[in-house]
Amino acid sequence: MHVRTRGEHNRRLAEELGVDSVGTTTDAPPEPLDGAILFAPAGELVPVALRALDRGATLAVAGIWLSTIPALDYTTELFQERRLRSVTASTRRDGEEFLRLAGRLGVRATTVAYSLDDAPRALSDLAHGRFAGAAVLHA
Repeated sequence: MHVRTRGEHNRRLAEELGVDSVGTTTDAPPEPLDGAILFAPAGELVPVALRALDRGATLAVAGIWLSTIPALDYTTELFQERRLRSVTASTRRDGEEFLRLAGRLGVRATTVAYSLDDAPRALSDLAHGRFAGAAVLHA
């Protein structure tokens, strides 16, 4: 697995979890990818991710919102049957299947807990890259 992320905390976390390579959002992976998932809601990363794909590979955009995707260059970003897919809706069954698979593969979540009253601080910490993983609000 190759991880590209903007936050240094998240790059360190990916290394601790044993990924094959880590880089910034615009770094090319060491080899063309068979597939990629873009979780960031940043349309400007779509061409970057498409260029990282091997022939016939798919980029899945896995968010419910995405900023505008800039114009794509056919030769460098789509040629050789690269595919772009939007994955915006999941069923309950999809979620259950994902959780079973995650458990079998040993996937673990890395979270930072905040009380509901600390939601503004959680958002600020997230925006400024003050932690790795996901923020979780609790009552």
